Amino acid sequence: MSHSVNSVEDDRSPLLSSFNPSDSSRDPSPKPKPYSPQKTERILRNPVTLSGGSSSGSNYGSTDSTTSAVISRYKYYSRLAPHSDSSFVMPHHVVPSVFLISNIKKTSGSQPSWVTVFSLWNTMMGTSLLSMPWAINQAGFAAGIAFLLFMAGIMLYTSYRILDSVKGLKSTSEVIEFSDVCREYLGRWGEWVAWVSSLLTLLGGMIVYWILISNFLYNIVTFIYHHAKGDDTVASGSTDPFCPSDDTNTTNTTDHTHDVTFNKIWDEQKTVPFILILIIMPLINFKSPTFFTKFNALGTISVTYLVCFAMKNAISWGIHLDFHDTASPSYVYEFRPNFPAITGIAALAFFIHNAVLAMARVTRYPEKMVRDLILAYVLVAITYVYMGVIVYITFTIDKNCIQDNFLNNLKDTNVMAFVARIGLFFQMICVFPLLVYIFRLQFMNTLFGTIWPGLKQVFSLNAVLLVICILFAVFMPTIGKIIGFVGALCGFSYAMALPCLVYMKIRQKKGTLTKPVIFVHVAIIVLGFANFVGQFLIL
Repeated sequence: MSHSVNSVEDDRSPLLSSFNPSDSSRDPSPKPKPYSPQKTERILRNPVTLSGGSSSGSNYGSTDSTTSAVISRYKYYSRLAPHSDSSFVMPHHVVPSVFLISNIKKTSGSQPSWVTVFSLWNTMMGTSLLSMPWAINQAGFAAGIAFLLFMAGIMLYTSYRILDSVKGLKSTSEVIEFSDVCREYLGRWGEWVAWVSSLLTLLGGMIVYWILISNFLYNIVTFIYHHAKGDDTVASGSTDPFCPSDDTNTTNTTDHTHDVTFNKIWDEQKTVPFILILIIMPLINFKSPTFFTKFNALGTISVTYLVCFAMKNAISWGIHLDFHDTASPSYVYEFRPNFPAITGIAALAFFIHNAVLAMARVTRYPEKMVRDLILAYVLVAITYVYMGVIVYITFTIDKNCIQDNFLNNLKDTNVMAFVARIGLFFQMICVFPLLVYIFRLQFMNTLFGTIWPGLKQVFSLNAVLLVICILFAVFMPTIGKIIGFVGALCGFSYAMALPCLVYMKIRQKKGTLTKPVIFVHVAIIVLGFANFVGQFLIL
């Protein structure tokens, strides 16, 4: 007596096809079964031939008596069944393991396209938003918009190159970040350049955040202090912009010279950055940042509020542009030699390159990721251009007074500015620990092979990071220049040079590397380097 067991492949997860040894030509309807595999698991039943107790004709050699008995019993039961839908079928948990092969199949994420687009937009919307009016003024009105859109196009293309780079790998099972791709095509030096560039991007973000958090905390407490004293200036709440360079006390936007003691204790550069340690230090020593990720919506709320706040001010202030009278405070330059300021800021503003592969893994439709990436960049470019232009064209006084944080042009008695600062303060308080965590994850995992080598090592790293942030907040609290330098450096290395080099290496391996391809991508690398050099020329 002999019988065969045909192979059955079932993709219907989590239930699998029933196995009926009496009928090898069909796949019976599934019945309730105790065995329920993982959603990423695919079960195959291999064809075998059992002839009595001998091994002849068997794909697996000799079959033990227990296996033969199990199969014979279910074969006998199935013949007793009155119809084809019999429940006497061999469930997966009974089928001998020798007949099963478990394959791991690829699964896509659960995130729909609109969420992917929104996540990309929300990730790119950062501190650069506050510096856009200043950056446009540095480059000139027309040139600023043109350079901003040009950089958006360059960064979109190199993001796509990163997204597309994993397709050429023989196996993507171990690919986690773009640094893994760089190691595959460029060697260890490419991986290290990507690693260092990613860390510098995070460090630059931490420095800018510390400066802004100090600024927001300073203005919030100042507003509350003078409101509690019943100052008339707070009650009136002037909404007109002012020029900090014309103020006798640049660290205090309202003249309260009689509050000498308060001004000594509460100074934006001398005391607040140090006081901030008491708030931030406990938050960055947690093992997991899961708690802070729950407040990501604060970023969206803050950006939405800033957009509405800028529109409200625009309606109140009106348009102030003069293209003819150079002596007018509203005179608009179409082009200015300080244009590297906006290209440096734009390089960081459109930087999503170290996160694009991670976001592609969680999207439900990976084949639409390129479309989602394009839509996200379009929305980000529109938001940045809107914020920069709307503040610039409605600024009522000399355009050169626009600060690299345009909220500094609004007095601390401005109620709507006070609300904006509160929202941004709490948003950045939640984001800062995430930046530290990602930095620690990449740094510690590379050096120690674990993200938590011990409290001593973690505390030491956190202390070093805070010292760097405090030094910049005290001696160089100009976020425009910091964003420009960090953006230009990391934009050149991580966002331009590495993606272009990887792409040319891929084309070289395929034998399709042509002179036009080399010219275009070398030109992108040169532009990135020129952007970095340009930051030194405008100091």
